[in-house]
Amino acid sequence: MKVLRNFAYTSGYQIFSILVPIITTPYISRQLGPSGMGINAFSLSLVQVFVLFAYLGTQKYGNNIISKNRDNNPVLIKNFKSIYFNQLLTTTLVLLLYILYVLIFINKYQNLYFIQGLYLISVYFDVSWFFQGKEDFKTTVVRGLGSKLLGMVLIFILIKGPKDVVLYGLILAASSLMANIVMWLYLWREIDWRQFFKVRIKLNPFLKQLKNIFIYFIPVAFLQITTQMYQLILGWHASNTEVAYYANASKIIIIPLYIITSFITVMFPRISYEWANKGKRRVTDLLNHSIELTISLSMPLTFGMIAVSPNFVDWFFGPGFSAISPVMVILSLRIIPATLNEAFGYLYLMADGQASLYSKALSLGGIVSLILNFIVTLSGGAEATAWVSVVSEILIMMAILFFSHSVIKVLLNGLILRSILYSVIMFLPIYCIGRDVRGNISVTIIQVILAVIIYGTLIFIFERSRIHKILRSFTS
Repeated sequence: MKVLRNFAYTSGYQIFSILVPIITTPYISRQLGPSGMGINAFSLSLVQVFVLFAYLGTQKYGNNIISKNRDNNPVLIKNFKSIYFNQLLTTTLVLLLYILYVLIFINKYQNLYFIQGLYLISVYFDVSWFFQGKEDFKTTVVRGLGSKLLGMVLIFILIKGPKDVVLYGLILAASSLMANIVMWLYLWREIDWRQFFKVRIKLNPFLKQLKNIFIYFIPVAFLQITTQMYQLILGWHASNTEVAYYANASKIIIIPLYIITSFITVMFPRISYEWANKGKRRVTDLLNHSIELTISLSMPLTFGMIAVSPNFVDWFFGPGFSAISPVMVILSLRIIPATLNEAFGYLYLMADGQASLYSKALSLGGIVSLILNFIVTLSGGAEATAWVSVVSEILIMMAILFFSHSVIKVLLNGLILRSILYSVIMFLPIYCIGRDVRGNISVTIIQVILAVIIYGTLIFIFERSRIHKILRSFTS
């Protein structure tokens, strides 16, 4: 029952996170314009690379270690202190490097880049990995809701035109910082601080843990660096407008992935715990059911995004953004391979301590995508970058499935194969409805409702008993 409750918290938060850009992006795109949004997206892409190195692999490694030792309080506190001190060390070093980078290499919009540095400050206070390792997702959800809501209100009150690009960046960065600071109010009740201060951190174990954290960093790094580099390379070779097209298309495509990855996020500490305590058979059942569920979600989401994107873009983003539509269609093809990569990569390889194999798979895709990106963006712009993103995801998927060969037979499961057929049946009518329509919000609403009815009905009629069995396995 705890898994389903945590999924409800996490998916609810992700839905709220989806609603925020749905509400704010049409307003922001009209106030800042393509150039203003591109400037913010480009600077944010740069700081996120530094943020990635500040975290190193703390979030996934900390999540994994806390989940395995959550029943042993002395070991739990010892691990928490050591992991958090590693986080303080790496964040301080990266923050200094970021300040030097901005002072030396950034001339235009330097004040915006310094404000974006608040994202690095917020890393000092982020202990979400501790709560996730204890499968306490309610705490991490509650702390984010208030900050996002406040940020959304401030955007509507304060952002009034292209001159407010810097202010827009400040609102988003300060919201992130506030959310992490608030988390410490919850942490204060979770830790025996007398025992915490008694724990001594010895150099050799500390350095060994830093090495392990780095191993977990490599998979996360390749995923995020390549994502950020797509926008950075576009900015270098094309224009801020092309960055805005790609960034905004990515922002929409990641919405369905939020729902899927929220489930994977919930299952990661559970499967890590089961690996350490109950053995392979229980893990295999959980893994198989998790993959069945996530793929049966990703199929209709892929077909649905392709069907609604042409009409959706025109009313959602407004004039000047119609070029986002083909980019969205291309990026929709990432959803299925990205789902497989997250499911097998995190729930099988990383949860079992095989982060190095996941790293090899991501290295292949990351290197190929960066090389292709430098080549194609010279002439292809946002659409070419989108195709590179899809090819990279597929290459990564093939490598991950190769390393996970002992468990990939689950992909031949009947539910997964039939979900493809159900998705095609759903796609045809909703595509026909919106094929010749542009800029009509009512048509998009009708498409979404019809898609849910068609796919939901097919699943209810033909897969009800299978879905019930899968959900029951998560409660046992």
